[in-house]
Amino acid sequence: MEIDSPPKNGIDSNLDLSPKKRIATRTAPVQGGGELLFSEELLSIYYNKIFPYKLMFKWISYNKLAQKDNKALMSLEDGVASSYFHHREFSFTLAGDVYCRYLCFKTAEQFKETLVSRVPYKIDIGAVYNIPPDRHNASDKKAFIPTNKEMVFDIDMNDYDDVRVCCTGAHVCERCFAYLKVAMVVITDILGQDFNFTNLLWVFSGRRGIHAWVCDEQAREM
Repeated sequence: MEIDSPPKNGIDSNLDLSPKKRIATRTAPVQGGGELLFSEELLSIYYNKIFPYKLMFKWISYNKLAQKDNKALMSLEDGVASSYFHHREFSFTLAGDVYCRYLCFKTAEQFKETLVSRVPYKIDIGAVYNIPPDRHNASDKKAFIPTNKEMVFDIDMNDYDDVRVCCTGAHVCERCFAYLKVAMVVITDILGQDFNFTNLLWVFSGRRGIHAWVCDEQAREM
């Protein structure tokens, strides 16, 4: 088991939202004996019709919504639904392994529009900064600092290779997945009883393990 602290570059790929893992690169049987292949067209449909961008916004903004001051002059923050969400860095990996950093979004709708138009193969969630990440070049580098990041525990199935007898490496079956279920229960109890953390999000990594995102405010500020 490893605990991942916020990386120096601010990006944490522990929650890999890559739909390419769901719209598989390898062929998969479908009804009628055909095969479903990955394509950017399917990926665009996924982002437009299925991707839970509103739920993502609700989670990552933590209900820290922007307060509109009608007396204030127009600023770069105008139109921002949540400053907390807007200050969060995202990175996209596009077709051809093109990596784009310092992305941020003012609203859930802008997030969706960008996903549909750019069709990233992979999405990484980074830290929350003191200013919007797309303005990182507008100030001194030392003034661009992360302020918040969820604490993430990464549990990989290959760490159990010395005790499981069904699979090895990144391969996971229903039988050996029981080890991950036990780890989830143990870590949840430890974080709750010993550290009083209660806002945990458990997610399947998409390949060989599970991740625990500790979302309590105290954990995000560590």
